[in-house]
Amino acid sequence: MKIRHLVHSCLLVEIAGRHLLVDPGGFSAEAVRALGPEALSALDAVLVTHQHPDHLDRDLLDEVLALAPGIVVIAEPETAAQLTEAGEGARPVPTERVLPLRAGELHELPALDGEDAVRIRAVGGRHAIIHPDIPRVGNCGLVLEAGGGPRLGITGDSLEPVQEFHGIDVLAFAVVAPWSKVAETIDFLRAVNPVLALPVHDAVASAAGRPIFLRQSTNLAPEGTEVRDWGADATVEVGGA
Repeated sequence: MKIRHLVHSCLLVEIAGRHLLVDPGGFSAEAVRALGPEALSALDAVLVTHQHPDHLDRDLLDEVLALAPGIVVIAEPETAAQLTEAGEGARPVPTERVLPLRAGELHELPALDGEDAVRIRAVGGRHAIIHPDIPRVGNCGLVLEAGGGPRLGITGDSLEPVQEFHGIDVLAFAVVAPWSKVAETIDFLRAVNPVLALPVHDAVASAAGRPIFLRQSTNLAPEGTEVRDWGADATVEVGGA
């Protein structure tokens, strides 16, 4: 499995011969476009944890879907419903190209030759509380795996220690967010105790401020968890040769 960080919470995941683009939001538009038409046309699916624009840029999604006409968007249900409706200049995505995936549900991408099927499980269900006056939206974290290989967890905008994240091989977690504080981040990491924790959702911090959140997450992480710094466009490879 290869995981490439395309700024903020956007990831390009290569697993069992599949190429999955996760949370292509506004902060990540330049990095996604820089992949080029050939790489984007090779995508097998786009995965979206929730509807907020730092995780889903509608214009960017339209560009990706135009380059990869055979793929579907696998999205949290409220987000999926919005994608199929026109609004604020956005064109609706055809319903046949959108797959709602509710918390607790599993979707499987069929095995390619010589590879295992890829399992995509949705977990959680609600966005973290930003403020009581702001309605909460849906947020489905994701667990990706193939065969007996490493499992990748993606939290989206939540620090809910769902059972599926406990002891997971790799976890992409929000290291800083307007809806969280460092104590909550540390408690989350201690509760789920991943083997490898990769900080994302970091475009909301300045270059000077980001190391503060990373340092606290690293120093206070539970025993057995490696919090690994990785910058924009960095790639982490786990499992395999």
